[in-house]
Amino acid sequence: MVEGLIAQFWSHGRELNEEGKFKSALNQLLRDFRKTLDDSSPLAKSIDNKDPSKEMVIIANKENYPQLGEILFLDTEEGDQRQENRRDMPGRRNEDRRQSLLTAALEKREAIRRSEVRRDFSNERRG
Repeated sequence: MVEGLIAQFWSHGRELNEEGKFKSALNQLLRDFRKTLDDSSPLAKSIDNKDPSKEMVIIANKENYPQLGEILFLDTEEGDQRQENRRDMPGRRNEDRRQSLLTAALEKREAIRRSEVRRDFSNERRG
């Protein structure tokens, strides 16, 4: 049941990059998640009290809901900063990969040229 709610949240995909849609999806997730919790649960009380996400992250992790904790963490200032950093990172990783692929391709070309230089044309037959 809980995994289905988490999967439904992530199914919004790229729409979650927009703050308004993220907040809307998060609020819907919390409402649905709250229905699965017992009233005596500290997490249920935290959701009912509309505690800040930073506090709910700690409670969710203590109650063994790490996936919910991760989602709530994205709603904190620290999580928001990490998310921005991640957006910048893929280009750097791909750039390094492209660079290594280019280097490998150039080395192959140079190896061919070097082998041609090493050839002894005096031993070849002329047609």
